[in-house]
Amino acid sequence: MRFRVLVAVLTLAIAGPAAAAPSLLHVGDSLAVGSDPPLRQLLPGWSITTDALKSRPTSAGVAIIDREPSLPDRLVVELGTNDSPDQSAQFAGYVRHVLALAGSNRCVVWVNIHRPPYNGISYAGYNRALDQIAATSPNLAVVDWNGMVRSNGALVGGDGVHATPDGYRARAAAIAQALEGCNSSRSSGGGSHTIRPAPHRHAHATPKPSPGPKPAAAKHKPIEVYTPATKTKAVAAPAAAHDSGSGSSSAVWPIVGAAAALALAGAAYLLWRRRRAI
Repeated sequence: MRFRVLVAVLTLAIAGPAAAAPSLLHVGDSLAVGSDPPLRQLLPGWSITTDALKSRPTSAGVAIIDREPSLPDRLVVELGTNDSPDQSAQFAGYVRHVLALAGSNRCVVWVNIHRPPYNGISYAGYNRALDQIAATSPNLAVVDWNGMVRSNGALVGGDGVHATPDGYRARAAAIAQALEGCNSSRSSGGGSHTIRPAPHRHAHATPKPSPGPKPAAAKHKPIEVYTPATKTKAVAAPAAAHDSGSGSSSAVWPIVGAAAALALAGAAYLLWRRRRAI
């Protein structure tokens, strides 16, 4: 019995502590209520805290984030749909405030807005604000829900706001993809956002002499827009970091140590039996 206990203790000591699960704070309105269940299915092993409520405006959601004593590494925000569309400057202030709370080392995923115009005013100003802020904030990833719905109207129901069951699954898949992009952008030092190059505006035509060869057009940096066309796989928990300087020998020494420990345990057990027999 003592021998088995000793072996179990040695095995736990060699295995070491388990890696901490990735943590996520998910704050939003009724759209967040609908996307939360499929998002959890796509993020197995994650520690997710969700605070979602129907008809919640951005101000109330940001206040919840503001009251958190400590924030996890990742935040998902689904706010803006219940705001008045003529308050885009105020909305931009809320987005910047959340980024300030998060700091540069935390990833913030914000889903943009698709909703019919309210009192004749569209929500394009809100989406432009998100794009402009994301252009200078590497830790902000914007999920282009508006673009997804425009390319596939079946993602929303008859009210033009709330998603269908398939729509919530697609929305959650895009959020999970954005979270995965946050991890890769950290390792590469880049950012992810939804800004697209502005269309080139031509001046009025005027008589000009025959131009010479035009210089090659500057290449734009490719921009990631989170509109997955295929089913997104579950995002696995990031693996624990390894010491790059240890080489292949880092995997051998634990085995050698375990073998030696087991040999010593066996010898101790035999000695104990012999003394007991005497």
